[in-house]
Amino acid sequence: MPERPTRIAIIGAGPAGATTAALLAKRGASVVILDDGKRPDLVVGESLIPLMVAAFRELGIEEQVKSFGMHKPGVTFTIDDETEFNLSFQAVEGVLPTYSYNVPRREFDQLLLDTALQSGATMITTRVNLDGPHAHGAEVRLAPETLAQIPNWHGAAPDLIIDASGRRRLTAKLLQLKAESGPRTDVAHFAHYTGCRLPAPAGQVIISRLKHGWSWRIPLTDGRLSIGIVMNKDAAKEFGATPEEQLEGVIESETRIRSIGQNRQRLTPVATYANYQLISERASGPGWAAVGDAFGFVDPMLSPGLCMALESARVLAASIPPHGGLDARTPARLRRYGRWFERSLRHWQSLVDYFYDGRIFAIYTAGKAMSAKRPGRPAEVIDGHITRQLAGMAAGAYTSRFYSRLLLATLAVVSLREGKATGFAIR
Repeated sequence: MPERPTRIAIIGAGPAGATTAALLAKRGASVVILDDGKRPDLVVGESLIPLMVAAFRELGIEEQVKSFGMHKPGVTFTIDDETEFNLSFQAVEGVLPTYSYNVPRREFDQLLLDTALQSGATMITTRVNLDGPHAHGAEVRLAPETLAQIPNWHGAAPDLIIDASGRRRLTAKLLQLKAESGPRTDVAHFAHYTGCRLPAPAGQVIISRLKHGWSWRIPLTDGRLSIGIVMNKDAAKEFGATPEEQLEGVIESETRIRSIGQNRQRLTPVATYANYQLISERASGPGWAAVGDAFGFVDPMLSPGLCMALESARVLAASIPPHGGLDARTPARLRRYGRWFERSLRHWQSLVDYFYDGRIFAIYTAGKAMSAKRPGRPAEVIDGHITRQLAGMAAGAYTSRFYSRLLLATLAVVSLREGKATGFAIR
């Protein structure tokens, strides 16, 4: 039945699920979003990168994002009290938009969900129950009591279940899929404040290397500043027993953060997240596919999580026929999607690792030292080229680009050989 809309059940109404739903519904698929309706007050991932603006334009929502988001021109990294370097998104001019946004996640996530519903998707608030694994047919199926809540399918099973359940990873846990975890076991605390001195230029995000771990400062609209810390759990305990004590203790102990927040007032409860570095062994199987964090997530450093949620939604949606159910080529397309997703996450993880082990900072300081010793046009050109490559990778434009990755790897080898990276590592 080539004209029959493909039936898609999406588990989870977060950014990955809502974006997948919007794109498939726009193309004519019959999309149902199943979600328990539970949302935390604060969600990590408020700083966006330019690659995401392309997705906003495809969804037709950039003006709405702009209405509640803060224009973001780039990122500043502070290595210590004396050293910082700026990455401007102007580096991706001609490749991507030269800006992005900082957003309050409640409004942003709701916009994506509203876009999915306006595109024709249906939302059902329910607890999702799955059956599986099954040896024949669909490997994962909706339990009868869940399927019965979808009235317009009249008992017909979905052609594809898309797991957008985030860190719950419902299908992966049901199928007992193996996963590769990262080495860090940090904890992240953050909250919104007012009364702080905001970064310059307006909207610039500040990432600071701390004595233990690192911190972020993300300016939002209405003069709010999101302040977060990411550090080893044992190190965090030195600042107090509660998340509130630990966050405030780190702020007070770090000169750079304390100086801009002397008159701060906390507007929200402190939100806590465990660091999450994980990639599942596969992203699809007979009758199902995973998108966003349900397949994998790298690290909050450099803000790849929300970007990869939307990018994986775009690639997955393009792999699924909107009419006639799944054709004979769909499994191969889904496997290609999984390979792309794993490769992309590994490229992001590699870039994040450069920051954690200090190689990025060593490369930057070595370049500045070279410019100081041999001032002139050649040194300026080399230094500018390296900075543009770093900015392009952080923007999402060059993260998987072979030349950029090779250049970074070559410079990193030199910095490690000279022992310069060790002193810049994030503990």
